[in-house]
Amino acid sequence: MMKKYGLLLLVSLFTVTAIKAQERTTKAFSIGPELNLLQRSAYNVGYGVSGKFELPVSATINVVLTAGINQFHRKNFLIGSASQGNDTFIPLKAGIKYYFDPRFYTEAELGSVIDHNDGYNQNLFAYSLGTGFLIPINKSSKNMIDLGLRFEDWAKNRAQQFGIRVAYRFGW
Repeated sequence: MMKKYGLLLLVSLFTVTAIKAQERTTKAFSIGPELNLLQRSAYNVGYGVSGKFELPVSATINVVLTAGINQFHRKNFLIGSASQGNDTFIPLKAGIKYYFDPRFYTEAELGSVIDHNDGYNQNLFAYSLGTGFLIPINKSSKNMIDLGLRFEDWAKNRAQQFGIRVAYRFGW
């Protein structure tokens, strides 16, 4: 008899948890600026904007698609030399976002970065690992501020960077 009640309690707890988890998972689109701090690169710093679409596949896992555009400033290697200009890159990535709770997440993405500088187009393999959290704007809205930090590597260390992204997230 006790085993039946224990099993009933366990099933009830799992059902309530699953229902609550489903409430917090929504489709979302976020857009916002980002700052790229480069490591071991011919670039000083980068900045840009990115958009991210999230599609829930379970209570805690979303599939994400990311597209953006970034400008990187080249380092001046000679003292007093003229500025070498900026380079533009277009990252296109897809990945998985895992929510530890309704506001805190980690994500991993793979994709390609289009380098169309120096007169030719080149696709660079890219991966990124990151974490972040959502800041509610008000209690009745599904819209939030998405603050994320990631490490990203393009084409065998061509550009390793830490990215900081602050985005407005539209949920529905």
